[in-house]
Amino acid sequence: MHPDTITGAVNELRERYGTDVHVAQDGARTLVRINDVPLPPGCQPLATDLLLVLDPSQAKPLHYVRPGQTLSNGQPVQNSSTVVLAGESWMTFSFNVPYLKGDSLARFATAVRQRFGKP
Repeated sequence: MHPDTITGAVNELRERYGTDVHVAQDGARTLVRINDVPLPPGCQPLATDLLLVLDPSQAKPLHYVRPGQTLSNGQPVQNSSTVVLAGESWMTFSFNVPYLKGDSLARFATAVRQRFGKP
């Protein structure tokens, strides 16, 4: 993501999710955590924290959730692994969530959330 668009994207998330959005810097990267994002019915737990990593050297945001999530069919997420970012464990997975330069970051976050409803 281009550095000039990151501030606007974070503001958009704050408009959508309010005080559940927390922002931190990790070098050139901006880490955006959205607390308690509801997941589709059938997922366990019913909500998770979502971490978006906005990196000027990457074309699209990187997305992570708390470890231990299951899909709406009760099955664990396939092709996932746990990484440590900012001193916390996060699950990364191979879901390809489309994102093009200029897309809404709130829409991207919603697409990540909705992906858990598709076993």
